[in-house]
Amino acid sequence: MLRAVLFDMDGTLTQPLIDWPDVRRRLEVAEGASIMDHIEAQDGHRRDRAESLLKQIEFEAATAALPNDGVVELIDRLRQRGLKTGLVTNNHQRAMEHIVEKLGLRFDLLLSREDGIAKPAPDLLILALERLGLKSSEALFVGDGRYDRAAAAAADLSYIHLDHDPAAAPNGPTVHKLAQVWQLLEPLMSAPPE
Repeated sequence: MLRAVLFDMDGTLTQPLIDWPDVRRRLEVAEGASIMDHIEAQDGHRRDRAESLLKQIEFEAATAALPNDGVVELIDRLRQRGLKTGLVTNNHQRAMEHIVEKLGLRFDLLLSREDGIAKPAPDLLILALERLGLKSSEALFVGDGRYDRAAAAAADLSYIHLDHDPAAAPNGPTVHKLAQVWQLLEPLMSAPPE
């Protein structure tokens, strides 16, 4: 039985805004390498400078971010049905908290990269399950990127992919709008509380 839905942030709750190829270029990240792994591998001043630049880019994006259609309604609807909700992002904590406050969202759990090893590692999703007191079979993750899909698989979590390209071939449960998530979830939920 489904008891919780976890969400990615950038591109899932909000419209995609960060130009990741440009970020990779500015941080001098090799093709195929993880941005966070690249930053972690730097020494002292270079690492601090790269982390500072990434946080600046992320916070600027959070300040300008627009919600994906239906995000507030979906999260409210899940909470009304008694499901726990969580936000699990590779973004930094300050940007995450800014988005949550800006969009007026309510979650039972907020986790950023400061809380554990970033996706595609499963660590943040596993931590979310632990903190919510749930088994992987009782939760589901909604994301929009390959790291989200990989982290969900590694954490043994069901996954719904929000694809921003309506022409793309689906790879597993896929939606093109957040409102469609409800249609996939409704059969997994128990009867509404009385």
